[in-house]
Amino acid sequence: MKKLIIDKLSIRTSTNDGLYGVDIPFSSGLNIIHAENTHGKSTCIQSIIFALGLEGCLGPSRKVPLKTALTSKLRKPDGSMALISESKVYLQISNGSEFVTIMRSSDVNRKDLISVYPGVLAQQVINDNPRPKDYFLKLEGSASRERGFHYFLCNFIGANLPKVLKFDGSESLLYLESIFTMNYVEQTRGWGGILNILPTYLGIKDLSARIIEYTLDLDVQEITKKRQNLIQKKKDAERKWCYALDNLISIAKSSSGFVSEELTDQISKNTHISDKSYLYYYDSDERCTYFNLIHDLSLELTSLKLKNSGFQPDKQKITELNNSLKDKTALLHQQEQAVSLLASDLDISQQYTKSIELRIHDVNDSLRKYKDLLRLDSMGSEEEFGLSSGECPTCHMEIEDSLLSHVQHDQIKILGLEDNIKYLEKQKDTFDALLKSERKNTELKEARLNLANREISEARSLIREIKSSLIDEKSMPSRSDLKKELLIESKIETLEKSLRLESETKSKLKEALSAWKFAESALQALPRNGFSHKDRLKLKVLRESFIQNLSCFGYKSNELEDFRISEQSYKPTLNDIDINSEASASDNIRVIWSYLYSMLTLDNKPEVEKTNHLGLLILDEPRQQEAKNSSFKEFITKAAETKKTKKQIIIGTSEDFEDLKGTIVDLDVNLQHFESEIIKKIDFKASHQIGC
Repeated sequence: MKKLIIDKLSIRTSTNDGLYGVDIPFSSGLNIIHAENTHGKSTCIQSIIFALGLEGCLGPSRKVPLKTALTSKLRKPDGSMALISESKVYLQISNGSEFVTIMRSSDVNRKDLISVYPGVLAQQVINDNPRPKDYFLKLEGSASRERGFHYFLCNFIGANLPKVLKFDGSESLLYLESIFTMNYVEQTRGWGGILNILPTYLGIKDLSARIIEYTLDLDVQEITKKRQNLIQKKKDAERKWCYALDNLISIAKSSSGFVSEELTDQISKNTHISDKSYLYYYDSDERCTYFNLIHDLSLELTSLKLKNSGFQPDKQKITELNNSLKDKTALLHQQEQAVSLLASDLDISQQYTKSIELRIHDVNDSLRKYKDLLRLDSMGSEEEFGLSSGECPTCHMEIEDSLLSHVQHDQIKILGLEDNIKYLEKQKDTFDALLKSERKNTELKEARLNLANREISEARSLIREIKSSLIDEKSMPSRSDLKKELLIESKIETLEKSLRLESETKSKLKEALSAWKFAESALQALPRNGFSHKDRLKLKVLRESFIQNLSCFGYKSNELEDFRISEQSYKPTLNDIDINSEASASDNIRVIWSYLYSMLTLDNKPEVEKTNHLGLLILDEPRQQEAKNSSFKEFITKAAETKKTKKQIIIGTSEDFEDLKGTIVDLDVNLQHFESEIIKKIDFKASHQIGC
């Protein structure tokens, strides 16, 4: 997948004392923002989170994570306070092949709105104020609709958000607010443990494990879903099998027969359906098939007809039957032509109904997009939505501004967003009414066609009877023989109908059996423990990397070889126990360093094909609990090595500056050191003379 790279952070704060701000460039590898406490270091780091709309990863409140220095008041050089009217955070990001600048305002009326400037540098956005494309945040559809910012961001970085199970049994996306907890550790609560702060308000079950599964790109979750789907398919097949078998039993009962015990209620690997009939009956305690009974009855019927064939025919009656046959055959031909026309007319109506449904779908889609645009407009968006630019603002296809080409452009009244929505809603109402009418019309045509088909069936049956009468017409046989013939014919017809229905039911049984065996075979092919070979290799390499990093960072609390990576939580454990309870406070910090760094660099290992890690790690005050300077130096040295692999680490620290300079000597590090307040007053003219 693509990566998320932070290129530049720019902050502009409008106050009653003029414009304040800062510009901080970033590069691949290790970036350090250094300043004393309260000088704005954490403000800058949280501004990155704010610009990305990811404050949800900090907890359920989802409040704007900006400090008061960007929302209400900031300290001036003389110690007095400047009152803030608005702060704008500009963040230039790239994915390795293209870049954009995004801007988010602290204005409470526009805080859920993010402006995007594709291919425009942050400084150009500040200087030239080009036209943006606006997106919304924190509202329904922000991760799934075209105008949702996280939908845009996921596409930009190539993140394919998986669906995960929630506590209420439903499914939801594993939102970016969740995923980003692997990429950012907050200063105060973040160092309490691995993924210590999670957006639990999303209601996602086993959230921590799902985040790590996604980041590692493990197959286990997909395998689990496949197993659940296949088990459900087996259950569905078993239900269809039982339903078809019950239907077959009903068919047998309707013809006074039975179903062979070879067909059982339960499907197994050995279940088989043969081509023979499973219907039978008892004749004098002997078990016989329906085919045998039909054969015997047919012989008896033939014998009766031969018995009554010696009489002289009634010539007048034969003439009448011939005339009737001719009339009925002509009528059948007319009926078949009428049915053909009715079927063609019904097909046209069905196609027309589908076209109306498609139009309604398109109108609903346009209506949703226009409502999103109206939502953006109500949130304070200054984007020009192209309502009169010759381009559709929802699908972006070129369109004529007017069908009246002779009318001057300034005489054309362009519909606004609300008018377009009203127009589309009226269109939808019209199409809904048309669809309702056409469906009723189609139902009437279907009823007429069914009636015509029944009439044809009756006509064909009558013609068969006339033909049979012409063949067998003799002087009237005895009433008892005639009744016996009718009874035998009726019984044969019932048995043949049962065999036809059995054939249809056997097709359903075969379908159910085939689906069951396919699902069973697929289940057997899945890894029994849920982990693919790639998964096990990744977890093995993760453990090895984690232990190696622990050793480098000076972990002492336990024997390193005793560490395992849990197959449930995917976090480090000792004797199946959370290591936080087994180590000193400073060693717990080393554990977090080691784990997060191992996750960041795992896809650089030759044994690992790929992961879903964003290639970015943001750490605010990583030296916690007075971790030894030697350990911190080792961590900084490791972090600096990420430049070779185009990874990016951003650290905010208030370490003693002289110690820090000694730590990074001879290392390729982008150090941004600030002697005083980071956010300072900006000379407006000078700021516009800065090169891009």
